[in-house]
Amino acid sequence: MNEMTTIAAVATPPGEGGIAVIRVSGPEAISVCDRVFSGKKPLAKCPGYTIAFGKIVHNDKVLDEVLASVMRSPHSYTGEDVVEISCHGGQLVTRKVLSAVLENGAVLAGRGEFTKRAFLNGKLDLSQAEAVIDLIQAETDTAANLSVNQLQGKLSVPIEDMRHKILGLAAHLDAMADFPDEGVDEAANDEIMKELSELIDGLTAMKNKAEQGRLIREGINTVIVGKPNVGKSSLLNALSGTDRALVTQQAGTTRDVIEEHIRLGDLRLNLFDTAGIRSDAEQIEEMGIQKAKEYVQKADLVFFVIDMSRPFEAEDEEILSLIQDKNTVFVLNKMDLEQKAELSDKIKASTTVSISAKTGAGLEGLQKTIEEMFSLGSIIQKQEETVINMRHKQAVQEALSALKNALLTLKMGLPADLLSVDMRVAIESLGTITGQTVSDEIVEEIFSRFCLGK
Repeated sequence: MNEMTTIAAVATPPGEGGIAVIRVSGPEAISVCDRVFSGKKPLAKCPGYTIAFGKIVHNDKVLDEVLASVMRSPHSYTGEDVVEISCHGGQLVTRKVLSAVLENGAVLAGRGEFTKRAFLNGKLDLSQAEAVIDLIQAETDTAANLSVNQLQGKLSVPIEDMRHKILGLAAHLDAMADFPDEGVDEAANDEIMKELSELIDGLTAMKNKAEQGRLIREGINTVIVGKPNVGKSSLLNALSGTDRALVTQQAGTTRDVIEEHIRLGDLRLNLFDTAGIRSDAEQIEEMGIQKAKEYVQKADLVFFVIDMSRPFEAEDEEILSLIQDKNTVFVLNKMDLEQKAELSDKIKASTTVSISAKTGAGLEGLQKTIEEMFSLGSIIQKQEETVINMRHKQAVQEALSALKNALLTLKMGLPADLLSVDMRVAIESLGTITGQTVSDEIVEEIFSRFCLGK
């Protein structure tokens, strides 16, 4: 789509509400809206950052009474002229007002097109634009606060600082390559090594937090396993606060995987309740057990539920062998009953939590155990750290590998022009995070994740 077109879309969620907002942006935004807006004076005569009361009139028919907010280029979200029409929030009236705007010169905006224009017009860099969708989709306070930090530039600033330092080093190395007869100053050589080492340390620390960022933003994929009738479904219901899973005394009730997304304190868990694992299951139940094993392999975290009112049996040992390489919390259920289980020596006390899924007692211990297991406590408490996403992680890894190669080349005393090649790779890789060197395909992919109207 031509970036000079004037675009419009509903910026509020679908459904009935007090108000709905139709956002219009582009060179003709004000004139397009003036064709349907009737107030004390035309919007064209309103200064920026003002709100006008009036009516939307189309085909000589009043559609609604509205408020129209005028923001003039470049002092707007997109950097273009923007008008936001606040109408009543019924679905019918919203569609009619949007249709009137479209019929008078605007075109329907694509997903994320307003934020894309903000990026293209220099109002946001690419990492800040990504923070917008992360903020919209955030389901915990920590995820929201990390997104706000990124939106405010707390990722852009350190990335740009590192990129600027690498550019300086690259320029120095280019000068050394252009004048080889001058020789290499040993003190300067040591200084370059020191700066490269500091950059490598900074990028390594940033990369190591990427997985924590994923868990906070997307949630921890958590699979609940155990033998039949140990309380797996009861645990799911207790954590979700609903009767999501059917609970009976009959073994093998759960035949398929039941999924639920819950908040545990400031953690987001994507919970998967699976069929009880046992050796004498019937055919349909066995299919559920096989699916449970598949989910375990892909899980970030496993809740191994053990019924402490029953002995620790061969089926428990089988499950233990299945999850030995996974991050596991051993949920010792039915603490309100007489304890009969003697646990395997393979179960560490530090990863056990005693609960009663029936009464809800002990559930608070799960949060602390999970935070410690994934080292999320400091991020949740501080909520000011730079935590990158998976796209950023790949770019940081590429830059990190290039700088390590450059440092090795320097230590081996090889020509300076070989170092500059690696430095250029690092510069370009970091540039993809903020958008200086990113491809059109990546830009399109990022904004395709946005909703309409943002």
